[in-house]
Amino acid sequence: MTYGIQKVVKLCAIVAPTGIAAFNVGGLTIHKLFQLPIEHEGKTAGYWALNKEAQKRIKMTLKNLKIIIVDEVSMVSNLNLAYLQMRLEDIFGTDEWFGSKNILFVGDLLQLPPVNGRPVFNKICNKLVKTRLGAANAVNIWKETVEYDELTISERQKGDETFFKMLDSVRHGCLTDDTIDTLKSRVDACQKINELMLESLETEKIELACVDVVDESGSTAKFDKKTRK
Repeated sequence: MTYGIQKVVKLCAIVAPTGIAAFNVGGLTIHKLFQLPIEHEGKTAGYWALNKEAQKRIKMTLKNLKIIIVDEVSMVSNLNLAYLQMRLEDIFGTDEWFGSKNILFVGDLLQLPPVNGRPVFNKICNKLVKTRLGAANAVNIWKETVEYDELTISERQKGDETFFKMLDSVRHGCLTDDTIDTLKSRVDACQKINELMLESLETEKIELACVDVVDESGSTAKFDKKTRK
């Protein structure tokens, strides 16, 4: 999708919350491009304004952009979203959301969550508002600014409706008996393939025992309504 947009909209910037995600889409990390505060010893620093020279440099980079694409949005925390909003507001000297720049958030909100943070669509708690943002009141930036749209056609599983429905049930954490039976039927075949590949190696085989634990405390209910404006 990002490459398609780049062909149509030449002046766009692509960022992602992690280095690998940014590399995969040919962009930069959101922290690198916008010089956002980063974690130190597991804690995110409070927001700090850039000096005039740094602001001028980033403004020159962004001023002609038609759109900013943020990929893998599920891994962007609500705090980093606030930092992005404040940074663009400072750089362009306007009270408009995100410095009046168009932003496209891309990703699956049911995938990986932020590291040591809350989902992008959650309202920031009052404590963090005061200690990290230096503000008095919290606002849910996601709900205030984002027009949510969900893509429901899977091009990757096109033509295999059964497999698509199975993946979708796993995605939502609502496994049916049929899905479980289908997945179980693949275990033996997978194990045989793994053993064949290991036997083809000339190095010594080392076995590491592990235990799988199912965390049943999770719920997708919080995603259902909070993602929509």
